[in-house]
Amino acid sequence: MRRRSAAGAPRRSASLRLRVALASGLASLVVVVLVGVLASVLLTREQTDRLDRSLVLGAPEVLGTFASTRADVAVTLRGPMGTRRVSGPELPASPLGIPTSVEVGGVPYRIRTAPGPTPGVLVTVGATEDDTRARVAERRRLVTVLGVVAVALAAGLGWVFAGRAVRPLGRLIAQAATLDQAAADPTEPPPTVRADGSRESEELAEALSAMLARLHAEQERSTASLHAARDFAAAARHELRTPLTAMRTDLEVLRAHPDLPERDEVLADVLRAQARVEATLSALGQLAAGDLPEATDRDAIGVADLLRLAAEDARRAHPELEVVVDEPAAGTAGAVRASLEGLRMALANTVVNAVRHGGAGSVRLGAHTGEDGGVVLTVDDDGRGLPADEREAVLGRFVRGSTAGAPGSGLGLALVAQQAARHGGQVRLGESPTGGLHVSLAIGPDRAG
Repeated sequence: MRRRSAAGAPRRSASLRLRVALASGLASLVVVVLVGVLASVLLTREQTDRLDRSLVLGAPEVLGTFASTRADVAVTLRGPMGTRRVSGPELPASPLGIPTSVEVGGVPYRIRTAPGPTPGVLVTVGATEDDTRARVAERRRLVTVLGVVAVALAAGLGWVFAGRAVRPLGRLIAQAATLDQAAADPTEPPPTVRADGSRESEELAEALSAMLARLHAEQERSTASLHAARDFAAAARHELRTPLTAMRTDLEVLRAHPDLPERDEVLADVLRAQARVEATLSALGQLAAGDLPEATDRDAIGVADLLRLAAEDARRAHPELEVVVDEPAAGTAGAVRASLEGLRMALANTVVNAVRHGGAGSVRLGAHTGEDGGVVLTVDDDGRGLPADEREAVLGRFVRGSTAGAPGSGLGLALVAQQAARHGGQVRLGESPTGGLHVSLAIGPDRAG
């Protein structure tokens, strides 16, 4: 189907060219018909007026000469002595001074009545209309021939110029016929449509390119959303199978043995498993949301304000934790263009990791300018830290360090790494000056304000 559509592009271009030529011919035909009708009316009127003016030559003082030199002229006199033919057939009376068309013996005449040479005498002069009608018919034929030539010429010129005008559109049609093949691979950039030759075709090509770019962006979003949903489902099935199985086992034990002496311990296991399921689902949801295409519009966030909000979040979630905020180092950008919620979540997960798995009693939040000109957010704790050979691995999903002091999903630092990547930077783990773990979250310079 695609090949037939692409092969049919030249035929559609030729068909369009033919329609333009036919439209040109039809338009010229309408104009020629209107002009012909108008010309016919004007020619008839001009020849009739000419004939009427010739009848004035039949005035009495030149009557004899006029009658003798014009064989197609008839003259009739009317007076007290009756009616007398001077030449030609007897003409009927007509209104005085008004040219009138009549038929005399089956022959069309144009007659005119005027006062005669003596009082009481009227002279009616007439001339046949055959010559006038013949001249009008001849000129009508000439106008008709010229009109036919004009219509044919207009159609021919329409075909020639339509070919030049339609050629860019034909190329545009040919490109549009193969767009589905060019856009088959969503990993490739969106195809660009080009059509040089006319302003209209170029504007149409630009509009198509913009539409394809929007469709490609939506396709990328849909693909990313589908992958995120699949990853979420696969991870949820993998990570939740064990705690859910344990919960079901504990609940079946409680149902089978209502008076079990270890009832409180079993219930505590159920609550711990429920908390683990809830935490895992929350982390998976955050990861799935982070996998979706990010919005391009971001707010300018003050670095000092971001650290203050992160400290408030940490104190609220861990009242026993000592939280220290260092003022941003001199020269650090005052603001960054970033997602406030995303960075708050990343810093919160860093603090949770320090408290829950590192056993930290205090954390220190700070910021400075990175080597690439961006902003680097830092979190230092006094916990157990992390072996150097595990620091890269724990940034992956479902990976937990050997020093982790509590059950977990292994997604906390993966969420931090995800947010760093979304902001054009990365996460580095090291040893904190206070003995625990040092976490630096870099925001790329293109995100810094």
